[in-house]
Order: sequence, then structure tokens, then C-alpha cells
Amino acid sequence: MNFEDIKTEIEIPYYEETQKRSFVQKLRKIKNTRILFHRWRGVHIGQHVYIGLHCHIDNLYPDYIYIGDNASINSDSMILTHFNPMKRFAPIVQAKAAPVVIKEGAILAVRSTVLPGVTIGKNAIISAGSVVEKDISDYSLVRGNPAKVITNYKPLMTE
Repeated sequence: MNFEDIKTEIEIPYYEETQKRSFVQKLRKIKNTRILFHRWRGVHIGQHVYIGLHCHIDNLYPDYIYIGDNASINSDSMILTHFNPMKRFAPIVQAKAAPVVIKEGAILAVRSTVLPGVTIGKNAIISAGSVVEKDISDYSLVRGNPAKVITNYKPLMTE
């Protein structure tokens, strides 16, 4: 062995720093893959949108879903654009498909459900576990099943 071929010492990042960076890079890649997949399916998705793990975005009518810029849909949330019961329930409920619009900056917290035909306003916040069956106005905080408006926080926002 020729010892002249040994390389000189160099500085490298500490272990923790390399792990953080590689984990974040992996996370970004996974997140971007989910966005690309849903766009490929036909979902209309704006810029800088976050879609968490295990989200169910309607399989039958994905092109009826519109998600604005900077919106956030957190883990286990559901966005449904259709309701298709069996024919024997026709006298009780109507089968329908209707678009869902999630406007710019809206947040759907963990395990939120959005039903067909709903529009969620700009910068609205849907609390964890809420079921949204009616339109939500801009800058509203809602929670519950069915979701009810808790407050309108626009006066608290600085633009």
C-alpha cells in the first residue's frame, strides 16, 4: 500500500446536521410527489399547497376539486365531490356530484371532511375532525360536526 495516496483531512457536517437535511429533503420529495400525483389525476392545485399523508381526495370526480395557492390539507382529511347512494334510497337522498373549492390560504386540520358542493373561503381554518357541509366565509374559524363558525378573525389579521 502506498501511503502517499492517502487523502488529507476535510471538514464535514456533524451527523445530526446531515440527518436533518436528508430527512427534510426526503419529506419534500414525498410531499411534491403527492401534489404531482393529484394534479395528474385532474385535481386543480395552486402553488405552495401542502397535502398531508393519508388524505382521501375523491376518486370518481377529482377534476371537481379546486385548491388555491398556499392552502394546507392535513393528514387523514377527506374531500368528497360526490354522493352516490343505492337506488333504493332515491326517495330519501339524491345522488349528486358537485365541485369543492378550497380558496387561497385555507387550512383543513387533521381528519377534516369536506362534503360535495362546499366552498371554503380565503384563509379559513377548519378545526380537527370537523365535517363541513355548508360554505365557509373568508377568515372564519369553524369546528364540529356539522361545522359551525366559531369566529371571524379578519380584524386580527394584519395585511
